[in-house]
Amino acid sequence: MGVFDNWDGKRVAWVVLGLVLAVLIGLALFRYIGPFLFAIFLYYATRPLYRQLDRVVDHPNVTATATILFVILPMLAVVAYAVVVALRELDQFLAASDLEAYRSLFQPYLRLVREGNIDRLRDAITSGSGGSITSVLRQRLSGVVGRLQGILAIIFSILAKFFLMITFLFYLLRDDWKLRQWFYESIDHEADIVSYTQAVDDDLETIFLSNLAVIVVAAGAAAVIYYGLNALSSGGPVVWTPALLSLLIGIGTLIPAVGMKIVYVPYGLLLLGAALTTPKPLWHPIAFFALTLVVVDTIPDFFARSFLSARSGVHMGLVLLGYFLGTLAFGWWGLFLGPIVVVLAVHFGETVLPGLATDFLRE
Repeated sequence: MGVFDNWDGKRVAWVVLGLVLAVLIGLALFRYIGPFLFAIFLYYATRPLYRQLDRVVDHPNVTATATILFVILPMLAVVAYAVVVALRELDQFLAASDLEAYRSLFQPYLRLVREGNIDRLRDAITSGSGGSITSVLRQRLSGVVGRLQGILAIIFSILAKFFLMITFLFYLLRDDWKLRQWFYESIDHEADIVSYTQAVDDDLETIFLSNLAVIVVAAGAAAVIYYGLNALSSGGPVVWTPALLSLLIGIGTLIPAVGMKIVYVPYGLLLLGAALTTPKPLWHPIAFFALTLVVVDTIPDFFARSFLSARSGVHMGLVLLGYFLGTLAFGWWGLFLGPIVVVLAVHFGETVLPGLATDFLRE
């Protein structure tokens, strides 16, 4: 007897409706797959904190909000600080830039003003030459408006994705048990499926929590080292923005293969160039490289990976390949999708595939 022998038209209609809804939801999630996967990463990384707070507060909405603020506020602080530093550098760049190309456009009219010849100035503005400057100003104004519209569109897109990520994270933290209960009841608590999903769930929490731990420990260690170097240096600070650099180094640990080296190696090369071309001491870049490599890069990563290997059922090398290949294949959001796929595949191969292969060979 086939699987579909007892299916009537009503049941087929329900299946078709379910498939259509699944496709629509899948398309919507795929369109914003980045915020969704980032929310999953934050969910597993912050779920232990949420559960600890929930035992004390016993109010899901308050607990989820407090957990999110604990994670989001430092992120917003990093972004705000980076924006302030970028604006300060931009202001210094504009102050040192040559603006003669813009000033030359107004020189004929400024000369008439200095000479006090108001009649000629009025004639210049209302004549063809005046029309030229008017048209130039209109063109530049329209260009500024266009750039502002583009900037506003980018800001709106970022805020919309940020809101989606926060929404996903909030409801995952607050209602994950409802989703889990609904799924298990839908499959009638099938033992194999329950075992598979629980193993995947535990390993994802271990992996993503370890990543968050590496970010925090690396950023903290970098901050202590860089502020200490600045305190010991008598010839000016070794690191000009120690807080921002430390936070960027912590975030850089998420990048596959190179990790935080993508942040501190270029900065160290800048320090080396400054030491070779200015009176800056040569020990600045040497101490920066040595302490960052040993204390900031190697030690936190070693302990976090050891913790990961001890608690996770997935080989550390496979997890690293998941990060690397996921990013290469899918872009930045592959950084979170890669480990998820690796964990799903490993547990599928361990618990599901042997039974399927045995049944297939028997037939």
